Amino acid sequence: MGIQYKADKRKFSRLRQSLVHLTDEVRQLLDPFLSDRPVIRGSVYEFKRKCGKPGCKCARGELHRSMVVSASEKGKTKLRVIPRGSLVEVESKVRRYQKLRRARTRLVEVHKKILQVMDDMEAMRREEVPSPIKKRSPREG
Repeated sequence: MGIQYKADKRKFSRLRQSLVHLTDEVRQLLDPFLSDRPVIRGSVYEFKRKCGKPGCKCARGELHRSMVVSASEKGKTKLRVIPRGSLVEVESKVRRYQKLRRARTRLVEVHKKILQVMDDMEAMRREEVPSPIKKRSPREG
């Protein structure tokens, strides 16, 4: 029989449109995963520290500075110093990694929404098996 009421048809149409928009978003979110460009896990920031030598400039407050990538490994934060001349390249790879992770997180959210829309669409289309028509006996007649 299909969906009979006008309000239900409008709702079903909106669900269909939502499903199309969500699948379009999935296609866009897959782009970072289809690339073969390298990524580096972590975050880039400037690290300032004292070396501990009493006559050093850092003892007077002028701290040593270096650019590092910070990433968690087995529950502990590890810092990796970025070699001189590699900062731009490393930052680019870290940005690609972060974009990839954001896309992955959004894909999980979108996937949940897609499943909900599909469940709603299915529920609107679901029918029960019709009950058999009882034949009247001649005595009931």
